[in-house]
Amino acid sequence: MAEYQPGWYPDPSGDPTRLRWWDGTQWTESVMPTSQQDPNANPNPYASQQYQAPYQQPQYANYGYAQPTYAADGTYLMTETDRNLRLAAFVLNVIGCVAWCWTIVALAWMIPMTVRSWRIYQGTSPNTTTFAVCTLIFANQIAGILLLISKKDA
Repeated sequence: MAEYQPGWYPDPSGDPTRLRWWDGTQWTESVMPTSQQDPNANPNPYASQQYQAPYQQPQYANYGYAQPTYAADGTYLMTETDRNLRLAAFVLNVIGCVAWCWTIVALAWMIPMTVRSWRIYQGTSPNTTTFAVCTLIFANQIAGILLLISKKDA
């Protein structure tokens, strides 16, 4: 349904008595009655005091960012290639932590970066260009390159 513009459409659950808001990428929790259910309903839902306008996600495309997409459990969606790149980046960050463990100072940033790399692989943290560049510079060059190649979530 991604080809449809944001707006009110018949509820996909099949309930003919209400409309659901499509924000251009997904169905929201905002619903309103159809005009067939209540002929006296206000045709302008924004005029109602009870009505809350649906949340509009920011348009990242205007700023050169891809709009993140989420799975039903709230994690970031990723392709199998992205998942493999992120796993390889995490493994390389672990190897880097072990290799640099003799310098306590390096572990001060390598351990948190490795933990964040794991969260990116799991889909609970976004893969950003900033983090990928920091990984490239401060943790592991190959892992940073892999994160740069992988799709950005935010």
